[in-house]
This record gives sequence, structure tokens and C-alpha cells, in this order.
Amino acid sequence: MRLTLVTNPDKCNLRCPLCFLNQRGRAFGKGEMPWAVAKAAIDRVKPFEVIPSTMGEPLLYTYFENLLDYCAGQGVALNLTTNGSFPGVWGSEAGMGRLLLACRDIKVSCMGFDETTFNEMMPGIAFERWRGNVERLLSLRRQGTVCLQVTLHRKMLASVADLLRWAEGVNVDRVKWNLPVFLGCGERLREAYGIDEKMIGELREIVRSSKVRSEGSLFIIGKVPKPCNLFENDIWVMPDGTEEHCPNPERRFGDPASAGATCEKCVLF
Repeated sequence: MRLTLVTNPDKCNLRCPLCFLNQRGRAFGKGEMPWAVAKAAIDRVKPFEVIPSTMGEPLLYTYFENLLDYCAGQGVALNLTTNGSFPGVWGSEAGMGRLLLACRDIKVSCMGFDETTFNEMMPGIAFERWRGNVERLLSLRRQGTVCLQVTLHRKMLASVADLLRWAEGVNVDRVKWNLPVFLGCGERLREAYGIDEKMIGELREIVRSSKVRSEGSLFIIGKVPKPCNLFENDIWVMPDGTEEHCPNPERRFGDPASAGATCEKCVLF
């Protein structure tokens, strides 16, 4: 079983417009996960892998070092997704080295690969600093994988080829290409950043021509059977310890009574 701990959804140092909390215009409101809740979830689920919060910046979680040490002691792999800012001690060579030793996989989010787009989509860190952090992390890698998690919104499209060339040159292990996901309240964002089927087809061709290994929702072709079984081996634990078994963001962050929160009309697929 894979366990995602929603440790600190409201604690982030960036203000990305496509973040579900920014889409809805308010905080998640459940606070930060106490260490006792995180530890109890790991002990109860006995996962093969733990993912710290993908909402918020996990490296800002007050008890991240506890999580790192406890998972290492239990022989549980960590799968980390970070925004690339590497705050505090995690920006040092020693901090990055510690992450690389503890994590099976580190994915760094990317929503722009030119200065203008990056600044619009990931405000809070300069593009050159982000890129430098990724290159430094890759230079320290001795085990595990370092990957990019790219959101393919409309303003990102012109930079895809440049990103691929860079990723190949610095030896990124793989790129996870995800299509943008919009809550029901995010129609204005859909108009500004959404992409159509023609764009998706062209992107698949560009990405497949690269030597860099690629995966992600870009490659989900055709309709996903409903209800899906894609997450039958996943559990999400909220800051208060409650469990969820479906990641549909409309259900979790949007309007749980809307059509988009149902399996049949899931906003993910």
C-alpha cells in the first residue's frame, strides 16, 4: 500500500495560480499534521512507500526530519515532490544529500521554463534559482532518481522543447507530464491555461521524440473506466488522521456535491 500524508497543505512558500487552494481562494483549513498522527498512520498502514504532502511544500512540514528518520528506521521508502525552492537546511549540500539518501524518488515541480512564464506560474522563487537548485541536486545524486513533474498548461507549451533539451543535458531521470486540472470554480483559469486535444496530440509527439523517459497523464488515451481502479493501492491521510481513498480534487478541495466530484464526471480524467 502507498500512503500519502497530507501533512501541511496550507504551508507553502509559493503562490501558484493552478494550486487547488488558490483556485478555490481559501485555505484547506485543517492545520498541520501532528507527528503522532503521521507516525500512527505509518504504523497502521505499513506502507511500502510514503508520500509527504503534495499540497503545500513538504520540506516546510515542521516534523519533516522526524518523518525522514522514522521512515528510514522502518525501511519505508520516501517519494518526495517538492517545488524546487529547497527552503532552510534543505538547500545546503548536506541537506540535499540527506534527501537523496532517504528518498527513492524526488520529483521537482515545473510550470514554466522561461522566466516570464515561470514567474507567473510559480511566484516566490526566481527561475534561475530553481534551475540551479535542480542542477545542484542532480550533481549530488548517487542513488535514487531525480525527476521533473511538469504541468502542461497553455503558456508552458512553447518551452517544452527547451525543457527537454535541458533535462537530457543534465541527466534528469524522467519527466512526468501532467495535464492541468481545474476545479469547477476555476473556469477563468481553464480559459487562460487549458489545452485542447490538438495541442495534447502535438505534445505527445514532441515528448516521444526525446531520449528522456516520459510518463504522466499526458499519455492517458481514451476514457478511463468508471469507477476507476487506479488508486486501489493508495491511501490518503488528512491532517486530522481521517482517511480518504480517492484523490479527486473536486471532492477534496472543491464542491463535493458537484458532478465533478463523482466517479462518472471525475475532473482528473
